[in-house]
Amino acid sequence: MRKSFLFKRGKYYQLQYFDETEQRIKRISTKCKMKTDAIKFLSQFNEKKLSQPELKYISLSQFLDEYLNYVKQNLSVKYYNDVHTTFKRMKETFGEIPLNKLTGYNLEQFLTATYQVSKYACKHHFNNLRSAFNKAIQWGYLEVNPMQKIKTPKLPQNNPIFINEIELNQILNYLTKKEFTDIYLLAFHTGMRLGEIVNLRWNQIQLNERVIRVLNTDEFTTKGKKERVIPINSKLYSILINRLPKVINLSGNDLLFHNNGIKLNGDFVSKKFKEAIRKASIEININSQLHMHDLRHSFASNLAKKGVSLYIIKELLGHRDIKTTQIYAHLTIDSLREAVRVLEA
Repeated sequence: MRKSFLFKRGKYYQLQYFDETEQRIKRISTKCKMKTDAIKFLSQFNEKKLSQPELKYISLSQFLDEYLNYVKQNLSVKYYNDVHTTFKRMKETFGEIPLNKLTGYNLEQFLTATYQVSKYACKHHFNNLRSAFNKAIQWGYLEVNPMQKIKTPKLPQNNPIFINEIELNQILNYLTKKEFTDIYLLAFHTGMRLGEIVNLRWNQIQLNERVIRVLNTDEFTTKGKKERVIPINSKLYSILINRLPKVINLSGNDLLFHNNGIKLNGDFVSKKFKEAIRKASIEININSQLHMHDLRHSFASNLAKKGVSLYIIKELLGHRDIKTTQIYAHLTIDSLREAVRVLEA
């Protein structure tokens, strides 16, 4: 640490020091007229400086580029594109400033302006920035996350879209490849996420016990890193049994769904489902707004309608917090109302 020193200018003593993080000389007023008071200020300043970790200097723009490169190499293309959109807005708003000069107030103003245009974009920006600044702390650029005191943006609570098994079968009639039919049926009967399905391997399926184990592996990590066990019902059991002859090594890491041994692209699988939805919505009464993720909602919604506890649904879906599962609560209440109406007959 380079030496700090005092000098007097006008009424007050000034403190000159070298900022290691920003790699430049700075001056601040001690607001002390007496030299003894100024020396005390200097002593306290040096003590505080020694107690703080030495941070590496980086501009906001440089950090955003470095973090984007990290995301590109380690995370999904979809997440990369989402973060890229956030960082583009950040550069437009803040330009070239030191990363450590970005305050919670600045960020809150940025998010508030975004919220007024799009609540969902604001939530994406919030999540992306919080993760990015956590990484900045790990890399030694920040001591604390400037997002830590900013409240999570609230989104309007929309009830999930869901379909029943009859509607699903109608949609599947518009598919030509059985591979995709089996994928969508698996999603409907397990509530598994798309990423979990395309990474599912035969050694995670125990047909004797009739369970699927959703696990973290070297190649794939579940959302929230939470592993879980999902029972296999009779319809899904038949699907899995019919796929057995295609499997060469049941004790190995063979993928359940693949293209000549190559893992399927999740975006492509989702796109194929959307194509079937479009065709179905034209000819029959199917909601054109459905997406593949709504098969997960359908699994949970149909369980809730049949009176299954939200706590059980929470475990099956792999939610960390019951609050996430509460979006299905109204369906549980509806099923209770239907049960009580039996007394009116």
